[in-house]
Amino acid sequence: MRNLLRKRTFVALLAAAAGALVSGAASTTALAGSGNAGPTLSFFSGGNGAHADWLATSDQPPGDTDNQAIRLLTTNGAPTFAMGYAGILVHHVTGIPAADFPDSSFWNKTPEVPYFGEPYTFGSPRLVVQFQDPAGNSVGRGELRENLRGNGWEAVSDVTNFPNAAWDVVGGTCGFVYNTVWSVVQSCFAGDTTLAVYLIADAYGIYHLIDDINVGGKMFTSAANNSNGNNDPAGPTATTDPSLLPPILFPDL
Repeated sequence: MRNLLRKRTFVALLAAAAGALVSGAASTTALAGSGNAGPTLSFFSGGNGAHADWLATSDQPPGDTDNQAIRLLTTNGAPTFAMGYAGILVHHVTGIPAADFPDSSFWNKTPEVPYFGEPYTFGSPRLVVQFQDPAGNSVGRGELRENLRGNGWEAVSDVTNFPNAAWDVVGGTCGFVYNTVWSVVQSCFAGDTTLAVYLIADAYGIYHLIDDINVGGKMFTSAANNSNGNNDPAGPTATTDPSLLPPILFPDL
């Protein structure tokens, strides 16, 4: 069930990006914002009421006192799950060798009410690092997520919360690896470079708070950390600007 729902979400992202591009052969590097400016964030929405933005709140992970977190509000997209997802795209992270790209982590909190499938996460939300070969072809990805969760703040990190929080590998030389650590992901894509990085919550109708995102060697705890990025909210309509969408080249496997 998890793979089926995730496949539908990736198909929806692909359709949104394709509809906004004049040609499917457009540069994928441009979408992820390559360069040496350092990572920044932007938000995207799958429409149907899904929403992503910075939220002023005192509800934060332990030790965080800046009174801001990212809100990802998804809507139930059943039965197709083609709309209703929300996410965060990381810019300026394209072209970094897999061996040099540091491990990532984030904190997540779900609403303090029962949701479908609780306590299973179905792989959502997850932080995705997509890789490309020297010719620029997408060759697979690593996905960081939890297996089970409660309703409070939890660190999604293979360093501090393994094996409940871990990476899956899809593609590369390994094919598929379940529940592993970042060093294994790097070995599966030896010789490849990063194509895109994004964090996505699927269209399951769940409200998430996301905070303290550590990606590309930079920590995002508030909008101030994203001062050179795009802090505009996304949603409730679907995002169609390709510069704000992950460069998905194929549906989830």
